[in-house]
Amino acid sequence: MAGNLHAYEDFSVGHEFPPYYYCVEAADNDAFIGTFDHEPVKHSNGIVVLDPEGNPSVRAAHPTLVGSFQPQHAAFSWPVGVLHAKEKVSLLATVYPGEALKAIVTIKDKYIKNDKRFVVLEITSQKQETGKVALVVERTLVWPH
Repeated sequence: MAGNLHAYEDFSVGHEFPPYYYCVEAADNDAFIGTFDHEPVKHSNGIVVLDPEGNPSVRAAHPTLVGSFQPQHAAFSWPVGVLHAKEKVSLLATVYPGEALKAIVTIKDKYIKNDKRFVVLEITSQKQETGKVALVVERTLVWPH
């Protein structure tokens, strides 16, 4: 189904799209966190966390990048006019830049409210190495037709 333009009627609750494999590269993570002020990772005593070579510790991949729209776009296409209504993100494990991830996009729900069509996706990203679920995104979209 990837690449196909979907109408509201095309979605079935419980449908699971094929897995999407991806990772958040260190350069992308650094560029993203460079768009806002942040400090180095620190211990509770305020001292900067250093690795064995004395460099600042590796910063985790930002959850916004881990839960990006990449898996959703890989699963299917949508028509012009789709709106992002709301999102719930559950971060369950730290993801580090370069870690191999597998995402599954599932149609969790669809409903009509106030003459608007809603599609609720559940996007589960897990670490390929361990199979541990790292992030779950529940994303509600308003579908134009």
